[in-house]
Amino acid sequence: MKRRPWLGFLCGLLLMGGVGCVHTPSSGPAKDTGVLPEYGTISTEEALTVIQALEDDNRFVLLDIRTPAEVEAGHIPGAADLDFYSDTFRDDLAQLDRDRIYLIYCRTGNRTGQTYRIMEDLGFDAVYDMEDGITQWMAHDYPICTGGLDVAHTCHGTWPED
Repeated sequence: MKRRPWLGFLCGLLLMGGVGCVHTPSSGPAKDTGVLPEYGTISTEEALTVIQALEDDNRFVLLDIRTPAEVEAGHIPGAADLDFYSDTFRDDLAQLDRDRIYLIYCRTGNRTGQTYRIMEDLGFDAVYDMEDGITQWMAHDYPICTGGLDVAHTCHGTWPED
């Protein structure tokens, strides 16, 4: 199996409370939604609510499971990443902290459906699966950042108002 040195670093960041994306939007304060959706498959709109409500919670991890090239082409602000197609993907998931709250997303929801089942098998309880992926996120013109997670990058789109 091929090991990537940066992957261990990323897992360390996730376990210690860091996130992969350097940019955190200054607009879009967390909304007091009262009740968050149940863990499991959620819509794009529900994902937005979860992200805004939990963005300041150090237990929350927004996890992009697409390839590095896909992540660089556009990701949700605040995301960390694990490549679904990596030979070590399941092992990397197994190393993550089960006491955290995860929102996972991919391009259209196929990879997250599979990942959600793996995370259930591994004993994760607090996982949201954004069912329609980043394609629907972008269709709503929600915020997107381009560039690598570990370097300065450009973000555009808008956080919806209440």
